[in-house]
Amino acid sequence: MTATTRLCEIIAQGGKVSTDFGDDDGFAVLVRHGYLSEAGVLTSVVCDECDAPHSAPVVYEADMYGYYCPDLGFLPLVAARLAVFSPDIPKLIDRLAEALGCRQRKSSSIFGETWRIGAAQTDAATVMLYFHPTLETEDDARVLQDALGREARSEWRLVVTAQGALPMAGLATVRFDDLTEIDITTGALSVIADPGVLAGSPRKNPGGRPSAHGDLLKPLIVGRISDGTAVEGVNAEAGEVRTAFKAKYPNRSIPSGSAIKRYIREARGGS
Repeated sequence: MTATTRLCEIIAQGGKVSTDFGDDDGFAVLVRHGYLSEAGVLTSVVCDECDAPHSAPVVYEADMYGYYCPDLGFLPLVAARLAVFSPDIPKLIDRLAEALGCRQRKSSSIFGETWRIGAAQTDAATVMLYFHPTLETEDDARVLQDALGREARSEWRLVVTAQGALPMAGLATVRFDDLTEIDITTGALSVIADPGVLAGSPRKNPGGRPSAHGDLLKPLIVGRISDGTAVEGVNAEAGEVRTAFKAKYPNRSIPSGSAIKRYIREARGGS
């Protein structure tokens, strides 16, 4: 799982998380580059060492942290694993705005958990981007609609979420990990999809010029299908293809997410 998708999971669950959240390097990447900030320590843990898992308060005894199990007595805990973290949303919004080259940014939320990222100029139109953690339920939609009612109306609006894409009149939605990618080395955000296309703005005719990466992407994608390494979902496979492309062609620019997905769909017969 990519660091970007891991961040989506953490934001979507809506609370603090410990270092045990997930089993890959994505969590460490997010902490190292400031997407997650320390927010205290665990006050209780779940004991799974005995036959009847139970919750137990964390205590400090004999110069170490641990907890008491009725069956096993005092069980020590590694202090580093007690720290809890929460997403640094203001920093995320700032980095999104920077990556998208936005104007009209806002450093605080519009209302509640809804943020204005800013206005991004695309080839076709100016798109106003917002962030709302989840858009899965009618309650999510009502809260978002209420917040956006405090904003001047824009012709093209795109809401970035960590989870969910409930259809709403007058705006488009996209998951954070379908729009951007976090560089695990530098922590920088890069945009992998066109906000104008996602928002549904009219596209200018580029004159039929093929993708500069087509000759490299097509055999790479077809080869993954042939050898059985391709994964089922288009979005998931696009991430795998990007990784494979970067490894195979380190000196070439990375193709956009929309270009990769287009070639994947073509290779799969338009699915």
